[in-house]
Amino acid sequence: MKRRVVIIVSVIAALVLVILYGSFNPENYPFPKCPFFWATGLKCPGCGSQRAVHQLLHLNIAEAFRYNAVFVLFIPVVAFLLSAELLRDRFPKYYRAAHNTYFSWGIVIVICAWWILRNIFGW
Repeated sequence: MKRRVVIIVSVIAALVLVILYGSFNPENYPFPKCPFFWATGLKCPGCGSQRAVHQLLHLNIAEAFRYNAVFVLFIPVVAFLLSAELLRDRFPKYYRAAHNTYFSWGIVIVICAWWILRNIFGW
């Protein structure tokens, strides 16, 4: 029962965010700004994600990629992890594959590399 409530609340929250980001362009409205960028002038791994979401909801994939390439590329990874979580009781091998140590460390390494490279090359 508790898991079902979490899923329902998560779906409702996701729908609200889709409507919000689909209706309002974060470049033109006072959406929350990145505190890391504000404090340091450097981009964090998530900088540009709000604008990327808006562009993805309008099917502007190239523009979304320009705002945050790793965010766009990680959408299938997040889908894989969410599906593994939702199907963990039914498919335990699938769940274990998603929570493999090497896979997890690979994600961390890619995100850290993105964080460093985007600030060196201005991506």
